[in-house]
Amino acid sequence: MAHEESESAALRAVVVEFGRHLDMLAEQLGGALMEADRDCCSVGESFHDLVAARSTIEGISCAEPERSVLRNSCKRIGDSLEAAVVALQYHDRFAQRLALVRTALNRLRKLLHDRSVGSYTEWLQALRDEEQINRAEQQRLGPPTSHDQAVGAQLHAASIGSVELF
Repeated sequence: MAHEESESAALRAVVVEFGRHLDMLAEQLGGALMEADRDCCSVGESFHDLVAARSTIEGISCAEPERSVLRNSCKRIGDSLEAAVVALQYHDRFAQRLALVRTALNRLRKLLHDRSVGSYTEWLQALRDEEQINRAEQQRLGPPTSHDQAVGAQLHAASIGSVELF
């Protein structure tokens, strides 16, 4: 009987420690998401400034060849802005997926602290229920599209040998 109590106490200590690690990971993930959101807002404000500057430049009346140079430069700026907006949309979907992971980690942490779950059979059922919730939430968000994957690959390739935006 004392051995079983000792084993049960040891198992509970492992579960509590596991929960502590989940807390730490969820907190780190939450901090990273908040930082990324702040950075994206800053980038968005910069885009608005660039669009305003582009509109001002496009409105300048001048003779050729300067007029063609300005128009070509404005077109390049516009193309770059469009590409950046696509990248930010990819980031937004990525952030949504990370938020789902964080929520799942928090639910697992709460489950570990739930004293009403006692037997191994109850634990297995509770974990299977959590898996079903996680799968349903992931399906609601939708699977990663081939476009998401292609944009992710493009962003990775573009970051090699250049300044990383994200």
